[in-house]
Amino acid sequence: MAPPNRLLLIDINVLGFSAMRQWAYMDLSHEGRATGAIQGTLDKLLALTAERPGHVPVVLWDDRCHWREQILPAYKRHRWESPEQRAMLESYLAQAEVVGELLAHLGLPQIFCPGFEADDLAGAIVRHCDPDWEIVLATSDTDWLQALRPNVLWVSPATGQRVTLADLADPEKVKGGPFLSTDHYVQAKALAGDTSDGIPGVEGVGLKTAAKILREQGSVEALWARHDAGVPIKGAILQRAAGRGAREMYYRNLRLIDWRLAPALPGDHRVRVEAPDHDAYRERCTAWGLTHRRAPAAVAMTGEAGAPAVEAIRRMLAAAAAG
Repeated sequence: MAPPNRLLLIDINVLGFSAMRQWAYMDLSHEGRATGAIQGTLDKLLALTAERPGHVPVVLWDDRCHWREQILPAYKRHRWESPEQRAMLESYLAQAEVVGELLAHLGLPQIFCPGFEADDLAGAIVRHCDPDWEIVLATSDTDWLQALRPNVLWVSPATGQRVTLADLADPEKVKGGPFLSTDHYVQAKALAGDTSDGIPGVEGVGLKTAAKILREQGSVEALWARHDAGVPIKGAILQRAAGRGAREMYYRNLRLIDWRLAPALPGDHRVRVEAPDHDAYRERCTAWGLTHRRAPAAVAMTGEAGAPAVEAIRRMLAAAAAG
């Protein structure tokens, strides 16, 4: 049995939504029911687990993030404004229920927390995990780069790109860099905003410019101190970043982006783990016209083999809920 201190944290909604936009999956259906998100999620998830057979796969689910919406009502709202976007969301949510059932039959641990996102769950696990654990973050969400540590690797399921903590300093590997640290990365995002999440930043300041400002000024607070002391600030963009109007925006964005500033997880977070039932898995695959009728060996780190890791994760999440 492999040691239980290797985790593969899977941002499951990233897999499903990505599949719904890919030609290979977007039009798949069975008996009038869309199946592209189910098929694509299983394909990519099983590939991820096959690539890392020594890691315990842990599936992290999103919920609508009410606490971020309280800070910024427009948070991610732009993603579901049009009738087409809302139809896609409705279709995905219906298929996600099936994905959850199939993963339960495979014995994969699944974590869900009402009102919180997969980002928050990943952050809680990484922060409360012993540094001798090896963690792979499987997501295309670059917000997760803030969780990089010497023992934490970021991997894109879509492209296979790998990013380590040292790679933050390489602008060829991390767009907008170089970044001096994960703190530098988070602060640059807070200054620039994040259009993908509907978070506005300082006008004219993209991630690359924000990172440069922080490198040259030392910190955004240092820039503000120079401005307030009457030191001439050259350039319209730098002046906007130094102005008082940018400060409230910056601190609001930090609360949205920096996982360490998230509220404590509520006690009703759920860790779903069921005994593998490959017969039930195959039956559900058949009912939905899927090609995964044979339960793969790639999930061998679930069940009894993954139980120590699951119990450790329960303790990590309990610690995160305790604040």
